[in-house]
Amino acid sequence: MPRDRPRWRAAALALLAAALARPAAAQPQAAPAGTQPPAAASIRILQPPPVQWERTMLTNRPALDQSAADFARMAGGIAFGMIPAEVNARLPDPYPGLSWSALPVAGEFTGEVRYFWARLDGAAPLLAGLDHCAGAGSTVVFLFTSRGLFRLSYRFLPDKACPDVSEAARDILARYVTLGRGVALSTRYRTRVTEVVDITDPAAGALLPVRYRQGGF
Repeated sequence: MPRDRPRWRAAALALLAAALARPAAAQPQAAPAGTQPPAAASIRILQPPPVQWERTMLTNRPALDQSAADFARMAGGIAFGMIPAEVNARLPDPYPGLSWSALPVAGEFTGEVRYFWARLDGAAPLLAGLDHCAGAGSTVVFLFTSRGLFRLSYRFLPDKACPDVSEAARDILARYVTLGRGVALSTRYRTRVTEVVDITDPAAGALLPVRYRQGGF
């Protein structure tokens, strides 16, 4: 072993020299004085209604006893099945003389669906939980069949004062998603520049999957 010691020492010195020659890892730079580090992106966690699973864990049912009255409380007294005049009467600034026959037809549906809309700033009872800017041109659209109201459609349009309306859409979705699927179905999507949140009557049948197409109406 003694005769191998010089060879071992040379190898150790070579490893030490290579380690010293390796460039040091870059150290994070401190933020300039008087500035704040960028905030971490927040992730909103929605809270759907709890369910109770059956013993087989294959099916479940709502754990809360919710009804149409729960939806009406969230929607400022508006309920699915109401006729246009009833919905109109619950707005702070109702349209004079509004009737089914005077409503325009919603072009994206194959059946006869009619609608009217209100600016969000004129629909205060429907804005509970809205904590972010929504855009001055944003609206809520009420869609009807001959059997009454079947959808509230919130449509958020950005503008110079509010270039990002996505958080406003999340505010509204977070409110209604707490309702069970037997009371109201909540969907959020984007079409061109518009953020849309649809709250639909589960009994709407074939109308459920139809979405707003910007430019349609």
